[in-house]
Amino acid sequence: MMTTRKYFAMLSLLFSHNELIQVFYLEIIKDAGYMKHYFENYWGFIALGLWVGACLLFDLVRLDAYGLDEQAARGLLLNWSVSDNIVSPIVVFGVPDFRALLFLPVGIYWAGNMLAAKIFSLVICFTGIALLYNWAKRQDSKESALISASIFAISPVVIWQVDQIGAAPFLLMAFAVGAWLDQAYRAKPRYFGGWYFAQMLMVAIAITIHPIALAYPLALVWTWWRNGDEHKTSRHIYIGLAISSLIALAISNGWQNINWFNNPIQTLAQALEGSVMVNNAKVHWVSGLIITMLLIPLVIIDKNYLVKSLLGKMLLIALFIGLATGDQVWATFAFVILIFRWVAVLIRASENSSKDSLLGQRGLLIACCFIATTAFMLEAKAHAVSNKLQLLNAEDELIEKMVTIASDNDKPFRALSQWPARTMLATKRDVFPLEFLPTAIDKIGVEGFLTALHSYTHIVLAPNQAQNKVLNDRLSSFTHEMETLGVFSGGVIIEVRNHTVELRNYRPQMPNKPEDDPATSTEKTN
Repeated sequence: MMTTRKYFAMLSLLFSHNELIQVFYLEIIKDAGYMKHYFENYWGFIALGLWVGACLLFDLVRLDAYGLDEQAARGLLLNWSVSDNIVSPIVVFGVPDFRALLFLPVGIYWAGNMLAAKIFSLVICFTGIALLYNWAKRQDSKESALISASIFAISPVVIWQVDQIGAAPFLLMAFAVGAWLDQAYRAKPRYFGGWYFAQMLMVAIAITIHPIALAYPLALVWTWWRNGDEHKTSRHIYIGLAISSLIALAISNGWQNINWFNNPIQTLAQALEGSVMVNNAKVHWVSGLIITMLLIPLVIIDKNYLVKSLLGKMLLIALFIGLATGDQVWATFAFVILIFRWVAVLIRASENSSKDSLLGQRGLLIACCFIATTAFMLEAKAHAVSNKLQLLNAEDELIEKMVTIASDNDKPFRALSQWPARTMLATKRDVFPLEFLPTAIDKIGVEGFLTALHSYTHIVLAPNQAQNKVLNDRLSSFTHEMETLGVFSGGVIIEVRNHTVELRNYRPQMPNKPEDDPATSTEKTN
């Protein structure tokens, strides 16, 4: 029998042989190459899992009904109500934007699950970023695309939009998918084929979400118009874009809950500081001015690179159209151009440098990336802390007070809210939009207005906003019919006196117990 000493001696002799060592290391390299090939094929799914897991692990997204975008809340309510066989909220809230079509998987399989809705928003956002990465790689280089996509994925405005289930991630994905659909259609230019109608459907979905989506059809028209040889054969594209755009606007009744003509510099400052700025009355104008001074020369210098591709045209047109709103959706597109193109410009400038060292070639880029990632990391940490502390913005503070009022199931509750979908998700009671209360007293009379007013128990609105001025004037004329429960920074909560709303019993009726049944009790008595 072989002793332990002889066994180790043979092992040492075996591994000391040069040929065996070479074969051994070749097998390791072969396995490493296989893993490299495997990673290259599935790196996107790995990165998606890591990013989604990090956002959930570090509390970068809320899992309650607060902080949502109003239109996203309406889309979720529509899908969840259809899945649970409840009366559709379209009757109350009207037709939501076509973002609700994208929410179908969440509504069918995870009705009422906010975690699934947030994960879906993260997946949509990552898909858009991945498509932007492919665009930047084709336009410039893989290095530029990887750095830009990584920085943009951790930017405060992206995290904020994902947490809100906002419009920007969906529009970014729609723009990138639209550019890919255009390439697929040009490869097989078949009149009124599948690619054609897929493009028109994507245009309709995007336009119902936000006015900035008008850059999508305009960029398509620009691209097809410049193809002089295909001018005669591109008329069906123009007709299809016009029809799909008009139908989308007609069905969705325009853009609701859009605040027009916001200060773009203030919006950029808020986008840089993320959701923490919502709870801060002070606006850091310096940061907004710095971003503006970086953005304007970039558009001037780099406009030729942007107009080379369809997606670049979309982003450039969206930057100018979005000035009409100046909201966070526009700021997201501004950060796309700012990050993706400045990284490309810095790399392009460093390649012309005569220095051979790493700092000489990439020193300025490394410094800019370090500053940007550090600032984004601090804002992400502040966002996570605000989520842990459950800090709310001014509108959600009002909704939270309504949740407290609606928590008493022994009192009737039927509210009018400026944010009906968000209020309904939070309170889980009957909530209607402010438009249900008529303001034309000269047509319906005072008695008609009071009858409509007494059909509700509470009203929550921001009276200082322009769209509520007429309603606020009407309510101010009937103060004896109402009582102000609270005045907050986001608005007011009003209780209607002498309302006619009856208590609706949502609790199921339990059958009588045998001992409570009258017939049984009579038999026992006999």
